[in-house]
Amino acid sequence: MRTMNIRFSACLAVSLILAWAVTASGADAGFKPLFPGDSLEGWLVSDWSDIAVAQKVAGTPWRIENGVLYGLNKRTWLYSQKEYANFTLKLETMLTRGSNGGIGLRFAPSGDPAYTGMEIQVVDHDVYYGGNSNPNQRTGSVYDEIAPSKDVVKPAGQWNSWEITCRGKNVVIVLNGEKIIDVDMDKETKARQQKGPALSERPVKGRIGFQNLNGNITLRNLMIKELDDEGFTPLFNGKDLSGWVNVSCAPETWTVADGMIICSGIPTGVMRTERMYENYILELEWRHMKPNGNSGLFVHSYPITAPGQPFTKSIEVQILDGRNTDNYTSHGDVFAIHGATMKPDKPHPGGWMRSLPSERRCNPAGQWNRYRIESRDGNLALAVNGKVVTRASETNPRKGYICLESEGGLVHFRNIRIRELPSSNPPADMVAPKAEGFRNLYNGLDLRGFKNKPGHEGHWQAKDWILDYDGKSEAEGDKNLWTEEEFGDFVLIVDWRQPREPREEDVPLVLPDGSEARDENGSEKTVSVKDAGDSGIYIRGSSKSQINIWNWPIGSGEIWGYRTDMNMSPQVRRAATPLVKADNPPGRWNRFEITAVGDKVTVVLNGKTVIKEAQLPGIPMKGPIALQHHGDPIQFANIYIKELK
Repeated sequence: MRTMNIRFSACLAVSLILAWAVTASGADAGFKPLFPGDSLEGWLVSDWSDIAVAQKVAGTPWRIENGVLYGLNKRTWLYSQKEYANFTLKLETMLTRGSNGGIGLRFAPSGDPAYTGMEIQVVDHDVYYGGNSNPNQRTGSVYDEIAPSKDVVKPAGQWNSWEITCRGKNVVIVLNGEKIIDVDMDKETKARQQKGPALSERPVKGRIGFQNLNGNITLRNLMIKELDDEGFTPLFNGKDLSGWVNVSCAPETWTVADGMIICSGIPTGVMRTERMYENYILELEWRHMKPNGNSGLFVHSYPITAPGQPFTKSIEVQILDGRNTDNYTSHGDVFAIHGATMKPDKPHPGGWMRSLPSERRCNPAGQWNRYRIESRDGNLALAVNGKVVTRASETNPRKGYICLESEGGLVHFRNIRIRELPSSNPPADMVAPKAEGFRNLYNGLDLRGFKNKPGHEGHWQAKDWILDYDGKSEAEGDKNLWTEEEFGDFVLIVDWRQPREPREEDVPLVLPDGSEARDENGSEKTVSVKDAGDSGIYIRGSSKSQINIWNWPIGSGEIWGYRTDMNMSPQVRRAATPLVKADNPPGRWNRFEITAVGDKVTVVLNGKTVIKEAQLPGIPMKGPIALQHHGDPIQFANIYIKELK
């Protein structure tokens, strides 16, 4: 008897130690009771077919005692008020004969959880269905969607052990120690029944709950561990465009609805993050809404668009639908644009600086795709729908802004998030310039912000990202295109080009002091040039303070009204004369950067200072800006301003 007591005591001690070890292990792993203290506080009971409807049966359909949850034949759901996104749920279930229940995951606050989120079926198949049901309606299935890969269910009256992990679009179900479901929701694009959308369309955050449809279901050891999202931070909050800057598009190009960024595709341009990033893992989901749509994701981007271009200097990750050739694909190409450089992971068939994917994995228009971009020390790796298919190295820049691209296609973006990695402190020449507070004056869609007088129509025209003028405005009097706003001190960026075919013209030869050269007889000297027309930029509401655009040997950028005013001092006329000719040939784009502070103006053309702090006596301290009519065709783009205080 004493021996038996000793043995019993020893066994009890071992059992307690093992129980403590299991509990401690669970606690260490971060699992917490789903119903602490046998309390159903924070949980609601509803009708089985729509959780927005209160229970239609009398009595108490759910009770919990000593950590065991009982569902009592009442055709109801018991569900959390809290929403869960990424988690591992552990529990055990037992059914009485003929019972039918379920485990609801990430469902909405109304409707049937089987179709607004997903329901994991728990059923006595042999009795409830008479052994005659579809595989995707049996225990362990994602109800009406995905059948379990194997049958490991214990019969009614016995406990079944579950471990369900939801992380992003991936759902894994382990039943009685065997993995029976491992589904990537993104790949489940076909709606298999009429009551709900395809799994790819269902949410990745919502309520969890338990259903009792028939008979009795009992649950115990209900534990949950919320996963930390691997250190990711949202770049899009699902509600508005906080954290993003519309660089070059109309306000309506980028909108938010139903937790998505919606890009109209018109005009061509970009929207960027407020801050720069270097090393990181970036995830996002996208879908084109029309076949053959075009868009993109830019990384390591400059803050404003490249001269004469609707896009920034950056590395582009292609977002394209239905266009595949030997030189480019719709499945995740990576390439450098507008002065950026990179090394493809394998030679491109055309010798381009472009990496092509090793496998074509993108879903077609109307279906969601998931990109995961890893940026480390100038190396890029792109995973498309769960698999790395494209790589590039030696990117320059390797730190910059992240952009979404508008390029003609109606496209949706969602679930944009980033996990930053340690910096490699790249040298300055591998880092994009910091944003300086410029805003766009031309939206690419229409002439909002400009005084569009009668007679301008059909002549001053918004043609996507180009503001085009044919030189033939029919407006009475002033035919220039003026801003509605007035500006004092500012930095103005304007890109321009002369589209007219050049023709030979004789023009005056201007000397460095601003005077025009004359021969020994006092006659004006001329020189033959390829002339493509004339235009300019008026600042502070004054045609006298005109920044000239032309093909004279002196070059563009001169301040015409001051150089030619003989009442001005030689110093003023000399300062209004370009120091160097910096124009690109006719037909090519040029970029002005005009700085006006007080009565002094500086003009930089194509990166070269042509006018340096020219003092302009009498210039107004504030006024609108105009694009000049001079009777010749001219095109403008990328009109940005930064007001100085």
